[in-house]
Amino acid sequence: MTVITDEKQAAFIDSEKLSEWKVKVFGIGSIGSLLIQQLALVGFKDITGYDFDTVDDDNIGSQGFRKEHIGMKKTEAIQKMMKDDYDYDVVVEDGKITQETDLFPEDKTIYFCGFDSLEARKILWDKLKNFPVFWGESRIGRTSQRFYFVDLKDRDEKWIKAYEKTLDPNGPRTELLCGEKGCYPSNAELVGKITRQLVNKTEGKPFASQYIGDWGMVPSIFVMPEQEVPREIVYD
Repeated sequence: MTVITDEKQAAFIDSEKLSEWKVKVFGIGSIGSLLIQQLALVGFKDITGYDFDTVDDDNIGSQGFRKEHIGMKKTEAIQKMMKDDYDYDVVVEDGKITQETDLFPEDKTIYFCGFDSLEARKILWDKLKNFPVFWGESRIGRTSQRFYFVDLKDRDEKWIKAYEKTLDPNGPRTELLCGEKGCYPSNAELVGKITRQLVNKTEGKPFASQYIGDWGMVPSIFVMPEQEVPREIVYD
């Protein structure tokens, strides 16, 4: 049994409602490794992580892993870390999501995509977009932060169409060089915002469909994006 308790948050987070939902996290890297941890700590009971990659030494410092995880599959590493630290059991599936991958969408399930590649995100989106599920994803670069959420059960066709434009591989995008992909405090800050939206969704409260911001900066910008990763964000 996990040692995680809701004693400090029981007055403002409904753990019973959170436990009714499953969460599937695709990509256990800069966002996914931190998201799995935060989701478990806040009260989600059924989490599955998907990845095919290995923990490398350059992942230490921007992701949730530690030096003892270097060389391990990310699926094995997140499973071991959550078990060792919290006696929490994460379900994992090792392997790459491709056009040939079969997915069977489930009710009351959040599908969150933390893949680096825009093309990989689109593959996953195309497999799920016609099912009544709750979709989320994140994008990072340098200190910029973004998330998107699409409720495919209570469908807003205008928003779905606008969101799909951001997945166009031929649209505006910024190619990031080594050393520009993000840092731990910015990633963790964004994951906190993502987790809050997922708590709101499961509790039946309003949630933000998109967020565009920057590490430590306020206010946030809620506008349709024109770039994959903006060079800078100008506040009014």
